[in-house]
Amino acid sequence: MKRTSRLLGLCTALALTMPVMAFELVHDGGTLTLDQSPSTIASFDLAVLDSLNELGIEVAGVPKSTYAGSLEKYNQAAKVGTLFEPDYPALEKLSPQLIFAGGRSQKALQELNKIAPSASLNADPRAFMESFRSNNMALAKAFQKEEQAIQAIDEDLKALHAANQGKTGAFLFAINGNVMAHVPGDRFGYAYELAGLKSVLPAKAPDAVAAPRAEPGSEAAKAAAAARAQTIAAIAQAEPDWLIVLDRGAINGGEKTAANTLAKHPELSQTQAYKQGRVYYADPNGWYVIGGGLGNLKAITADMLATMK
Repeated sequence: MKRTSRLLGLCTALALTMPVMAFELVHDGGTLTLDQSPSTIASFDLAVLDSLNELGIEVAGVPKSTYAGSLEKYNQAAKVGTLFEPDYPALEKLSPQLIFAGGRSQKALQELNKIAPSASLNADPRAFMESFRSNNMALAKAFQKEEQAIQAIDEDLKALHAANQGKTGAFLFAINGNVMAHVPGDRFGYAYELAGLKSVLPAKAPDAVAAPRAEPGSEAAKAAAAARAQTIAAIAQAEPDWLIVLDRGAINGGEKTAANTLAKHPELSQTQAYKQGRVYYADPNGWYVIGGGLGNLKAITADMLATMK
């Protein structure tokens, strides 16, 4: 009995002397632990920024970008670089206690770690919803905000999948009068998983390697253009129930040209989806710039549902 009491006393003493990690974040690089929750945060990842904003966590430093809607207040926040390149002197001046690297600034992660503990939470395009939930639950748990996370979109997501049950779709990336398809596994392939649509084209092969960008006017560029044209022709022939279109040129208030591009396209304009108005024009900033943030995905899902139900 005395031995048990001594052991309990020793365990209690050790528990009192050992540091308590008040902040623990599971991220792409492992587990990041801090002895207190960070009060000064910089984020190059706009999806993380959007999630933190939705959870009521303030962010002090952000990259240069155009912020609108619920993120508009970050137009006035300290700028610590661009989405691609951190401004290290600006970061040092800010003295953050935690930095989030984004997909575009991933190569800077090692340098960012020299300024402050840094983490990354990237989405997996092949399992987008799974990684979305995993990343945001890890973020919410670290800041003790679990109750506020994830449930935000579940109701609309369920309704959206019910509305699209048994239906097919094609995601089109429109830029400079050209149209490119994205299939499951591509950057915007999560559109199918999110909308509950079956792609009319096969998913990207797991071991597929991205081809380097061909020199304009080269034989490789001509071959790539011909391949894209064949893909678009296959989509038109498959007659998808929905066309989801991202207008790249309309990002940050740019000119909207996708609708005109589709109207003039000899094949897409003849599909029943186009003729019957079953075209969903994705919010370019939400899809291209922000991505899988809690607030953003809630808005995207609600907007898709309003169009597709």
